[in-house]
Amino acid sequence: MAFELVCKDYGYDCDFVATGEDGEYVMREFGKHTDDEHGLWYSEESLKQLFQNKYNKK
Repeated sequence: MAFELVCKDYGYDCDFVATGEDGEYVMREFGKHTDDEHGLWYSEESLKQLFQNKYNKK
């Protein structure tokens, strides 16, 4: 199953999509992008929460 986190889904005017088969990878890439491009750092717990909310997984 492919996972993705999309910047636009979180209020950014940005076309970035972190995608991959590994949820941990997707969370890391999304977090790196938001920090580098938008100046917003998400903690690991916050990234997990975003991912869980989207995919309803724990």
